[in-house]
Amino acid sequence: MDVLKIRKYGLGILAFLAATGFLGGCKPTEKNYKSAYDAAVSKRQASETLDPDLGIPGGKLQQEGAPSVRVVDGDSVLFIAEHLKFVDGEEHEKRRYNVAVSAYKMQTNCAAQVSDLFSKGYAAFGASNPAGMYYVIAGSFDSLQEAAAFDRMFREKEGSHIYSGLPNAPVIIESR
Repeated sequence: MDVLKIRKYGLGILAFLAATGFLGGCKPTEKNYKSAYDAAVSKRQASETLDPDLGIPGGKLQQEGAPSVRVVDGDSVLFIAEHLKFVDGEEHEKRRYNVAVSAYKMQTNCAAQVSDLFSKGYAAFGASNPAGMYYVIAGSFDSLQEAAAFDRMFREKEGSHIYSGLPNAPVIIESR
């Protein structure tokens, strides 16, 4: 007898849900799919807009831990704050703001590019973060304004430089 009551009430509840649209309202329709797709496409397009100064993604979507865009004295620069340490054991003039021009997972690649930049007259050195990324630092400065000016000068002077491991531009790293 109890089983019959449960079936009876269960069927009544299902009939009520079907009549009120609760069961049919969750079905995807072509219209709902199209609007969700259009929303995703517009979000992606917004994230792919380019910063005109740097030629890098400047949209609202940003990867966690990725550099952010800051405006310093009218120039857009990429900026991130990380703990840095020297990779070769030698003390260089590492200051608070360091302009990284490449990033590598292997220390030997970093050392080769540091040597190349040093031969071009830059006070370059290698530094690493706790995650094991090796940065090629082309210049180190006490103020963000000095680092931004060096960033601009480096982009102009070294126009053909490939910013390996970075988003197509130098990154100013505030050393903690």
